Amino acid sequence: MPADRRQLVRTLLSVALLACGALLAPAVDRGDAQQGMLATSATLFAAPQFAVRFGRKQLRISGITASAEHEIALLQLARDQFAGAAISTEFSAAVSIPPDWETLSNRLLYLVAATESADALLDPDHIAIRGVSRDGPAFETRRALLGGAITAGQRLQSDVLIISNRAAFDTLCRRNFASIATEPIRFAQSSTRVRQASYALLDRLAEFAYDCDTARIALVGHTDATGSAEWNVQVSRARAEAVAAELARRGVPRDHLIVEGRGAAEPIANNATVTGRERNRRIEIELR
Repeated sequence: MPADRRQLVRTLLSVALLACGALLAPAVDRGDAQQGMLATSATLFAAPQFAVRFGRKQLRISGITASAEHEIALLQLARDQFAGAAISTEFSAAVSIPPDWETLSNRLLYLVAATESADALLDPDHIAIRGVSRDGPAFETRRALLGGAITAGQRLQSDVLIISNRAAFDTLCRRNFASIATEPIRFAQSSTRVRQASYALLDRLAEFAYDCDTARIALVGHTDATGSAEWNVQVSRARAEAVAAELARRGVPRDHLIVEGRGAAEPIANNATVTGRERNRRIEIELR
């Protein structure tokens, strides 16, 4: 659809939604239909955003686009710049977008292509990108290209680490991992359910795995001395599997996770006390 016709459709749709809202205002219960209309209206009138996430050969592009032609151009750019990556998109329309939206979103995607992994966001007030790149000159050239297109009052925030070689990258990953894995993941007695208090640690581990995409994370399960040795090995492995499932739900590839169960063989506290047994029921996290 040509850009001018698409803009006309956006305008007519917004007018229609306003009219429908006025007609439906007196209604007490319109069910799912009304909720769907309100959700659509919220999307159309919300501040536009455009997001790109890249890592582990996975590229996701989502947000507001200027036209059907803009979407085609983004897909072509993605295929050209992210060869071999699995590409997924979720595009939507808005009633109003900034005049340079198409240029900025295209150049932001082009900038992300100069990284190993990155999260990037564009909205009317600022552009932000966080990630890792091994090609400093290409990244700086593309960042300057994006910077030349931003409008007055718009901010460009870049938090991208430039790594000169693989060894330096691996060293940095290990240093970051050491700052994350400072505590074990806890469980209740005779349970394989991860305690909610450990969710923040799982979130940090998932982000680490996203940035350090070649890392292998070992999840080593331990129990207290309650029960037989055979039972404790089974429980400790089941707990490690439960943590692996939580990380997989957060996007960590399952083949990047190593699961082990060691039962009660390696206590870190006295099993004769309640506090000691609780400390012994744990998952230790190792980088391999």
